[in-house]
Amino acid sequence: MADYSGVLLNVSYKQLHERFVSGLNGTSVFEIGMVASAAPSGIFLRSILFNILFAKQQNFSSSLFCCLVFLLEYCTLVVPSFLALTALADHTDMLITTCLCLSIGMLFLQALDASKLQKQKVQAILSADMCGKLPFVGSFRAYVVIATAICILAVDFVIFPRRFAKAETYGSGLMDMGVGAFIFSNAIVSQEARSVRSTETAHSFFAVVFRSLRSSLPLLVLGFMRLVSVKGTDYQEHASEYGAHWNFFFTLFVVRVMSTVLIRFTRGHSWYGVTGIILALLYQYLLSPCGLREFVLYGTQGDGSRLGLLDANREGLCSCVGYLALYLIAVQFGKFLFFKRNTLGQWIKALLILVAIDATFYTLVHVSQQFVSPISRRMANLSFVLWQVGYNVQLISEFLLCDILITTANHLGLLEGAVTGGCHVCYPAKVPDENGKTSQIKQKMPCACFISAVNRNQLLFFLLSNVLTGIVNFSIKTIFCTPLKGYIIVGIYLMMLNFLISVLHLRGKTLKLS
Repeated sequence: MADYSGVLLNVSYKQLHERFVSGLNGTSVFEIGMVASAAPSGIFLRSILFNILFAKQQNFSSSLFCCLVFLLEYCTLVVPSFLALTALADHTDMLITTCLCLSIGMLFLQALDASKLQKQKVQAILSADMCGKLPFVGSFRAYVVIATAICILAVDFVIFPRRFAKAETYGSGLMDMGVGAFIFSNAIVSQEARSVRSTETAHSFFAVVFRSLRSSLPLLVLGFMRLVSVKGTDYQEHASEYGAHWNFFFTLFVVRVMSTVLIRFTRGHSWYGVTGIILALLYQYLLSPCGLREFVLYGTQGDGSRLGLLDANREGLCSCVGYLALYLIAVQFGKFLFFKRNTLGQWIKALLILVAIDATFYTLVHVSQQFVSPISRRMANLSFVLWQVGYNVQLISEFLLCDILITTANHLGLLEGAVTGGCHVCYPAKVPDENGKTSQIKQKMPCACFISAVNRNQLLFFLLSNVLTGIVNFSIKTIFCTPLKGYIIVGIYLMMLNFLISVLHLRGKTLKLS
């Protein structure tokens, strides 16, 4: 724990807190990818554990059962990621191995029961039905906000490794993934990615842009609300993150509106990704040979001053170009994911393609860092955009692998109708009826899965986590807390978030903020 006692007389707590999260250089791309893998291993464990424990459960209405489901979801969906980001940050490989061994061990015990194990030909397994609502996409999107919720409070305590916090100028910190992952997760389920665009083609360009502006207006309002609250309460800030006035919501607003404009002018669905890559290359050209890099780092005066709105918010304004390029590339990936596939074999082929693409992008990240520029979240440069794509495709591939393994275990008879994603309410199992046709079994569970609860109110979950983080920071001096106190506070905070969002889901409440 850092010792600040000698400087307390001359420096305010706000300045100490800002120093606590500033001037950092991040960690390796490999370590960040390893830490992120804790989430898929947790979801895999959860799917198997729930199926074995509750497959024959009949009484879903008891309060005890509700509490048990809630605690198990918290332990399997939240705790692994929480530990990977804090206490077990140096032993993530052991954490992941433990989750996988528990999962495989339970499947092995099921396989020992000869009555359950069914011999199947490879062709029959590859033909197994795996259509539905793409649970792995929902798992990925939920993890983005869950990991963000963990990080934004944990980073204020000594339990959070400094190498995971945002890098100052160059470097790859785990928290540098935040905005990019949000943009990627929104892009892959956008109307363009799901080919829901036919209704807009008949409208004029201005009508489409106006509709995008109107639907994105809540983000702009949230941006100004955050600006006023931060300035009005003298909350600690990190100016080099976005600038003096810019914030996360303004970036989302600009990217959403500008992506509508660019997509409108992009002819052919297969050109979204190409357009994004070209935009990232042009932006990198402006940063390096054309001198935009010096403006982002040092301002128009060259001394780092922030006089005037342009200079004050130069990071936020310029980085929007990189995030816009990322959005377009992600839309292309979304189109690939939503291409109609029904069988397990088709999804295995899709997984292999994703793995090859992911390896290509990680290779490009290495080449770009060596010959173009190091990763910079502050500028959202080419290396950063390539890294964002590689990281997010890696996560999606891992969640897809979990769904494939669960489907295979189902077909072999090791699990009794376990559903990919683990939620019997949101992804009900399909069984043949008397006529040989498949129909869905709609089971009522008192605590529908936390993953689906988060996806139902994603932006609200993020807002609640920000509000609770602010309350904690105003209530205590987080950087002086002992590690034990930090674990307890962050653990309670995550429990409260889980409870609130799960209650809304159980009551069928969807609060649309955008």
